[in-house]
Amino acid sequence: MDSIIKQPHLITFYAATGHLMMHMFAAFYFVIVLAIEDDWNFSYDELINLWLLGSLLVGLGSIPAGWLSDRWSRSGMLAIMFIGLGVSSILCGLSNNKFSLMINLSALGLFCSIYHPAGISWVVNTSKETGKALGFNNIFGGVGIGLGAFSSGLIIDLYNWNYAFIFPGAISIIIGIGLFLHIYQGKISFKNIISDKFNDNPNQNQLLKIAIIMLVSITCMSFVYQILQSSLPKVIDIRLAERLDFGASQIGLIVSFIYIVSGLMNYIGGILADKYPEKNIYLIGILGQGILLFFIFSLSNYFLIIISLFIVAFNSSILPAENLLLAYFSPQKHQSLVYGIKFIVSFAIAPIALFLISTSYEVTKEFSYLYLSSGILMLILFFVVFTLPSAPKKSISEAF
Repeated sequence: MDSIIKQPHLITFYAATGHLMMHMFAAFYFVIVLAIEDDWNFSYDELINLWLLGSLLVGLGSIPAGWLSDRWSRSGMLAIMFIGLGVSSILCGLSNNKFSLMINLSALGLFCSIYHPAGISWVVNTSKETGKALGFNNIFGGVGIGLGAFSSGLIIDLYNWNYAFIFPGAISIIIGIGLFLHIYQGKISFKNIISDKFNDNPNQNQLLKIAIIMLVSITCMSFVYQILQSSLPKVIDIRLAERLDFGASQIGLIVSFIYIVSGLMNYIGGILADKYPEKNIYLIGILGQGILLFFIFSLSNYFLIIISLFIVAFNSSILPAENLLLAYFSPQKHQSLVYGIKFIVSFAIAPIALFLISTSYEVTKEFSYLYLSSGILMLILFFVVFTLPSAPKKSISEAF
């Protein structure tokens, strides 16, 4: 495998940058919408619903993206992603009505769907210490969310919301052109690299039980992730902004801080996943989220920021363990497709989360009961995942 990977640092760069850009484009609308709300004089719940189709396509597009990645090229799919994200984002910035913004946000969501099935398989098959590599790569997902929130708030304060779409879009196109050039020059393999680390399969009798448990777990974890990512800028705006005189840039900075710091926990979680049973790490992260969600039910001081940080950190830190479990249980030739199924579940839950957020705000002008319900859900999930079969004595991490 090493002889095929001529420029591993380039793979690391494009995989990490792709993760950053994907999450940045999937999240920055939640800050930008606050400025559009003032500019267009539409209500928050009307404007947030414009992202419903886009958020659905982030999930639905994962299946064809995974299928194409397995049969064509993972690196080629990522190059297409960068270009598509850039063009779509620029078109969002040029939108002048709700319909055109909805169409362009939907295109943005479709191109976002490429990263996880293509990018995660790329990392899994080109790394030696897979948990550590996944953890490092996952850091940039959190950084992307944080950078998107901060840069959007800053650009809005300096210019306007249109440029908060246009500037990142131009950067993404440049990166995509760079990846195309490196593939063309042969510095990055166009052909998929296949690792032999995950050839051993678990007991076939356990696969159905494992599949059901993992599907339930991924759904619940994704639901909590989407609830927090989508509502956090607004709940800070509701509970802290007026009292502490926060503007868009301050709210963006707070959300940025939460996701960047918590994103670093991905790396720690990846190291732990290489050393300890993946199931144990997974359980600890689920339990931590469940308990802490009860604490932000009605917090309206700085502890809201601190507790939110820990919840997102728990959510992020167990992703390497989750991806390792999926790699172990997946047929090698369909690995991208399996990750596509994971992320269609992960992001298909987003429209439901957005609907609940919109409805909660419309009815209560708050999200307290939504957080309470999420906490109960995670505690139930803890007991469900506890029944997951233990990994065999020679685990994935020990095989390295």
